[in-house]
Amino acid sequence: MSETIKFGTDGWRAVIGDQFTFENVRRVSSAIAVGARTLNPPKGVDPNALVVGYDRRFLSKEFAALVAETLRSAGFRVLLSKHPTPSQTISFTTRHRKALGGVVVTASHNPGKYNGLKFKAWYGGSALPEMYDAIAKNLGQEQKRDGGSIVEEDILSDYVGALQGQLDVRKIREAKLAILHDPIYGVSASLPSRVLGVDYIGATRIIRRSVDPLTETIVDGIRGEVNPAFGGVNPEPIPENLLASQNVMLSGEYDLAICNDGDADRVGILDQRGAFVSPHKIIALLALYLVRERKMTGEIVKTFSTSRLIEKIAAKLGATLHETPVGFKYVADLMLTRDILIGGEESGGIGFGRFMPERDGVLSGLMVAEIVAHYRRPLSEIVDEMEREFGALFFDRRDLHRPIDVCAQLIERARSGSLDTAFGSDLAGHEEKDGLKMNFRDGSWLLFRRSGTEPMIRIYCESPVRARVDEMLAIAIVELDRA
Repeated sequence: MSETIKFGTDGWRAVIGDQFTFENVRRVSSAIAVGARTLNPPKGVDPNALVVGYDRRFLSKEFAALVAETLRSAGFRVLLSKHPTPSQTISFTTRHRKALGGVVVTASHNPGKYNGLKFKAWYGGSALPEMYDAIAKNLGQEQKRDGGSIVEEDILSDYVGALQGQLDVRKIREAKLAILHDPIYGVSASLPSRVLGVDYIGATRIIRRSVDPLTETIVDGIRGEVNPAFGGVNPEPIPENLLASQNVMLSGEYDLAICNDGDADRVGILDQRGAFVSPHKIIALLALYLVRERKMTGEIVKTFSTSRLIEKIAAKLGATLHETPVGFKYVADLMLTRDILIGGEESGGIGFGRFMPERDGVLSGLMVAEIVAHYRRPLSEIVDEMEREFGALFFDRRDLHRPIDVCAQLIERARSGSLDTAFGSDLAGHEEKDGLKMNFRDGSWLLFRRSGTEPMIRIYCESPVRARVDEMLAIAIVELDRA
């Protein structure tokens, strides 16, 4: 069965009942136990301690119990979460308790039929590729040792306390904001209200501030109950999955919506009108706020597919900017060695280097609430002011399933210069940090990236002119199908 178990950049995911079975979970857990013994943590880390957590997916709690028991039989002292937790809670607890690592049973933002396992390391972030390699090469291996144990504990309290230390909770509470929280049935349900120390209403009604004025900030929640099928949508906080929260925001009674994915390490934000504010703008806004208003210093990281708006802001702030390949693990790697203030990716993963080398959708969402509380103005106006200063940029992408050779041919044509004049703008040059990016003199760019695991190509586009984005993407699709 080992040939069916493939590790990606953030662990193993598979369809429940197909490849994700109790037997395969036991096999992977055994491989984690063997591989973990080969790691070399720094002094002070307990090499015999591991943390285990899980999300709200079908049988996740039972799978986590099996993981914990397998690790116990290998001689590890296991701290098992009593409740479903965000993935970053396991990262935080692993570092806070000085454990060797942590295991999370989750498939993050994937559809409900999937589940998976992630491994977190002692520094409070995702395992490095070499750590996953050590696990993968030990599939089929098993070690039995004495001395193991399992202790169940509520580990959310320490994590909540740590988030409170990163935020100006008093400022947010006193601003009398109405925040809508949409966890898309995931593990962050009620967490923002818990962090702020306010009542969780649960959106049994839409508030009417004209009738019942707020005395302090409140958090309403929708889609907070347990639903392993996620209501039939993918638990990913992107516009097409947020219609439920957008409909509530149309009431005009809320200041912003914080939306999280299934394991709460990503964030999507809606402004007071229900309009989606892209992660590109959220990363930029957070960087500006932390430097200008919080007076913080440090470097900024963006991935190759993330907006050039962040480059402009870093230059204006005098902050060192790093650009990495696509994937938060590259951002996290820099957080381990550099003084990173903030790092983010186009898909909504945002992290703060001085807190953890890990993305955190709960913290980044509440930090946006702090921005609204600080400026005491609608979020849309705050974003508009940023764009007036730095210029508006518009972004979109297409994920297109095509045969692998067709995807490869398009990229090769772009690389060879055959597409240089196809998009109605003068080409400024090519970049190949991760895929192939075509940069144009009008400030637009196109990025072509092939999937490493399936016959699919991702095409990203940004332009100072909104209409150009749709136009360039349409041309790119025509060229793809001409290849």
